Amino acid sequence: MVSQIEDSNDLHRMALDEFDPVRAILGRAFVDYNLMVYACANERRRLNATTILYAGMTWDCLMRGEVYTTADGAGVAAWLGPGTPISSFFQQARAGLLRLPVAFGLRGFMKLLAYDEVGRRLHHHYASGPHWYLAVIAVDPAQQGRGLGSQLLAPMLGRADDEKVLCWLETHKDENVRLYERHGFKVVERADVGGHPLPVYGMLRRPR
Repeated sequence: MVSQIEDSNDLHRMALDEFDPVRAILGRAFVDYNLMVYACANERRRLNATTILYAGMTWDCLMRGEVYTTADGAGVAAWLGPGTPISSFFQQARAGLLRLPVAFGLRGFMKLLAYDEVGRRLHHHYASGPHWYLAVIAVDPAQQGRGLGSQLLAPMLGRADDEKVLCWLETHKDENVRLYERHGFKVVERADVGGHPLPVYGMLRRPR
C-alpha cells in the first residue's frame, strides 16, 4: 500500500521544459474519462485525441495562467487566474487545438463542441466576476490513490481563500463531484446537453 502524501511542498510551478513529460500523463489520465469515451469509442485513436485536447488546454494555462506539478511529475493542475478570459480562437490555434476535428473525427468533435458550449454558458453565468478557473487536473493512473489530487488542489484553494476569490470548474462525472465537494466546491447547476447522454456539472467554490 502506498502511503498518503501529506506535504504540499512537493508541488512547484511547472516550467516550460517540463511540459513534454506531463503531456503524456494527460493522455493516460483522461483516456477513460466518460466524455472522452463518448466522443471517441476507439481507444487507440482516443488516446492520441485526448492527449492533444488536454495538452492544449494545459499549454494555454502555462502561457496565460498557472500550472503546478508534483516533484515526480505524476500530477498536474492547470488554472486560469482572475481577469483571464477563456481562450480566443487564436490562442486555441496556438495551443494545437485546431487538430481536434481530425483527432476525434468530425462527429466526435461536434459532440465536444456541444459540451463546450454548455460549459461556457455555465461558466459565464455563475462566475462572471474575478475567479480562479480549474481548467485541468490530472494524475497518472499508475499513481492514483496516493492523495495527489487533493495535494494538487490545496495550494491554489488556500490562495483563493487568502485572496477572497471564487474558484470554478466543470465536470461530467458523479465521482468527480464528490471529490470536489470535499474541497468546498458546490454544484450550482447540473445542465443537460440536448441530444447527448452526459450532464455538465458547474461547480463553484466560495472562499473560506
